[in-house]
Amino acid sequence: MLYSSTRGNAPARSLRELLSRGTAEDGGLYVPETWPELTPGELTTLSGQPYDQIASDVLALFGGAEWQQGDFTAGIRHALAGFEGSDGPPLTHLNDQLWSMELFHGPTLAFKDYALAPLAEAIDRELALTGKRATVLCATSGDTGAATANAFAGRSRANAVILFPEGRVSDVQRKQMTCLGAKNVQAISVRGDFDDCQSIVKSLYQSEAAEKYSYTAVNSINLARILLQTSYYIYASVKIHNDCGQPVNFAVPSGNFGNIFAGYIAKQMGAPIGKLIVTSNENDVLPRLFDTGRMSKAETIPTISPSMDIQVSSNFERMLWLLKGRDGNATRDMQKQLAEQSYYELTQAERSALTENFGAMKCGKGDALDTMRQLHKQFGKIICPHSATGYFAADQLKATLDGPIVVAETAHPAKFPTAVEEALGTLPDTPARLMDLFAGEEEFATVDPTVEAVQSVIDGKLGTP
Repeated sequence: MLYSSTRGNAPARSLRELLSRGTAEDGGLYVPETWPELTPGELTTLSGQPYDQIASDVLALFGGAEWQQGDFTAGIRHALAGFEGSDGPPLTHLNDQLWSMELFHGPTLAFKDYALAPLAEAIDRELALTGKRATVLCATSGDTGAATANAFAGRSRANAVILFPEGRVSDVQRKQMTCLGAKNVQAISVRGDFDDCQSIVKSLYQSEAAEKYSYTAVNSINLARILLQTSYYIYASVKIHNDCGQPVNFAVPSGNFGNIFAGYIAKQMGAPIGKLIVTSNENDVLPRLFDTGRMSKAETIPTISPSMDIQVSSNFERMLWLLKGRDGNATRDMQKQLAEQSYYELTQAERSALTENFGAMKCGKGDALDTMRQLHKQFGKIICPHSATGYFAADQLKATLDGPIVVAETAHPAKFPTAVEEALGTLPDTPARLMDLFAGEEEFATVDPTVEAVQSVIDGKLGTP
């Protein structure tokens, strides 16, 4: 299988090549030329495997024999072995219609671990096979940076450079990026918002230094990461469908459209999935798009759920490409308009096609805090403010959705203790793996939101890989 750019003017690549690439040369994102399709029987057989095997088999479907040649299955198994409950994300049936899928049992207590830990292993193995080195670039609103730092810390073939917006991540998230003491990890606090960080990273991929440092991506703009996330949608939907016989709906906190797009891929592969509901906080770029058909930038607002404080939803470009009939020229023109005029508009037909598979809902601070209280009272569950947006949407939409609704709990509540205390009047228990975190000394650079400032830190602190 080969992968082409959403903007239609870059060489096609294999899955192994994508491991060490971010955006395509034309600035687009890579997309598969076809979707692997599985029969219900094949899906049932797949979902009955150990979770690490499910993840490996899904990647093999997108990479074929070359995936096995790299022995990436062993890497995935090694990466997931340290997770609490390595049999896959815990699924809990809360009431007749409502389920939870806890995605925070990895080393940094967020859903990003399920993809980034095995992706780091795969990248490391690919670098070993080719005798190369790389510098991983990561823009983060919090959780991706923590998971990246943990996954790459101490690796001999790769450096990791992590950009996070100054003052706009939680204390726990920041310390997970800055207290590792790993010489190959450089955290950079950017005086701006997440969209500034993301823009800088994209520019670095196109810069003169890109070849010198072998820049690659682990953000969800790297399709391999999204494909790894596809595994838990297949795993959950088949198990729950076998229990109830109905298509499974998912409510997913999402700012950058990566996690929810993984669910869409699973549905295209044949997984028994109904609606995919995007949930957001006050930074409601995606709900606005679904409501009006207009993708438009706005000022990013700091919230109690900072991982969704995003106004430029990069991964939606892949969905736009599909809505445009896989037309790279049309996609490029729309993205150019967004960059230059801060908006574009979908046609009515495109909007209708989008809402066949997706829905979206905004959840403000008051509703999120109320939902956190309600979940604790009803089920004894303490949830993070991001997960609260998913439960809020599930409650609002339950009468309109047939079949079960699975809420993707994307982070452990201990990562956002201030929000939990505001909602419940008490702090969440601190997991053992966070106990010693605040004792570590923080190491990071602080820079203005420019490509030149970030590149200067890379040149000075890491040197040529």
